[in-house]
Parts: sequence; C-alpha cells; structure tokens
Amino acid sequence: MEKFTINVPYYARYMSEWRGFNLSMFPDKCIINKQLPGCGFTEYFLTSNENVIGAVPRKMLGKNKYEQHEEDVYLVRNEMEKDLSIDKDISKDVKDYSKTLTEDEIKKLEDEKREQNNKIYTRIYYEIESYIKNRRENYKPYKILVTYDSYRIVYQILKDLGIFHEFFVVVDEFQSILHDSRFKSSTENQFLGYLRKSQRVIFLSATPMLDDYLEMLSDFKDLPY
Repeated sequence: MEKFTINVPYYARYMSEWRGFNLSMFPDKCIINKQLPGCGFTEYFLTSNENVIGAVPRKMLGKNKYEQHEEDVYLVRNEMEKDLSIDKDISKDVKDYSKTLTEDEIKKLEDEKREQNNKIYTRIYYEIESYIKNRRENYKPYKILVTYDSYRIVYQILKDLGIFHEFFVVVDEFQSILHDSRFKSSTENQFLGYLRKSQRVIFLSATPMLDDYLEMLSDFKDLPY
C-alpha cells in the first residue's frame, strides 16, 4: 500500500472552504484517511458540482444527511432492508419454515417475496429516473445517498439508465464493511463485489482499519492511501 500525504491549505477548516478542491484530485480508486471527524467531507460531496453516490453503513446516517439537503439529494428508501443487523435472504427465511410448510407453500412464499422486491425495484427506478431528469433540466449535479446493503440496486439502475460512469462513489465510514462482516458477511461481500465493478471509488474514513489488516485484504492492499 503506497501512502501519500495531502496538505490542507491553512485557511480551510472545512472541506467546502478548500478553494479548488475536487474529487478528481485523487486516483480512480483510493483510500482517504481524513483524520479529523467533522471536517465536512460528507457535506462537501453532497454540495459539490460532482455527481456522487454516497454509500453509508446505516440508514440513520443517510436519513440525517438527507434531512439537511432534502431539495438536492435523493435518498434510497428500500423496504427490502428489514434489519441491518442480519442478512436477509429469501432462502434462509424459507429454510426456517421448511419444517412446517409444504413445497407449494414454500414456492408461494418465494414468489410473493420476489414480486414484492420487483415492485420496490420498479419504484426506486422511476424515482431515480425522475430525480435525474429534474436535476439535469436545472443544470444541477446528481447526489444519491444509499446504504451499503442497497448499493447494488443503485448500481443496476444507473447502469440501465446509461449514466453510472458519470458518478463518483464515496464509501463513507468504510471500516464498517469489515466490522459488519462479523454478522452479515455475505451482504458485505456482495457490496465489495459491486464496488469492484465501479470505476471511481473513494473509501473514506476518519478511523480506518489498521494498515496491517488492510494489507491482508485484496480489495484494499493495492489501493493508494
């Protein structure tokens, strides 16, 4: 892992005060240790002129940021996430009931769950499409907030709309990927899988994992830091 030091101008207490700063200053994929909590990095990427997908580890964090910028930010509300503390998996849910349900009842449950998820996906698709159209007509940048768990939905929708390449992806508090892997490893691995397909990704944190741990993980060990 190759490390670089970026010196902040003396006059800038918050990132938005840094004249000339932009996300293009960094490699397409990198780790940024902002060191100081509360330095306004999240505020910066939600108010800058760049198109940004802000991936956050918790619904509450996304909701709090959205409430500060309701007119400019689209927040993905995904009812497919019922509980962030566990993996929600159709096959796992069905397995729990398999001892008491018939095959036909299990299939019916799977079909109902699939139909529900399709409806949610369609709703989010049209909401994002409408949001993008409105922002484009008003010559404003796109700002999307989404939890790690739902990133795959945003990725697919923006790919289908043909504009995913226009976005920076900022993974806020990225150390949470590793912390949460203790109890929902498949979800976090899926998230990392989609990030590998993303062209421009910034892993951001004021408290990143120790270098020794990052060096052990293929997704992080070769990233500029």
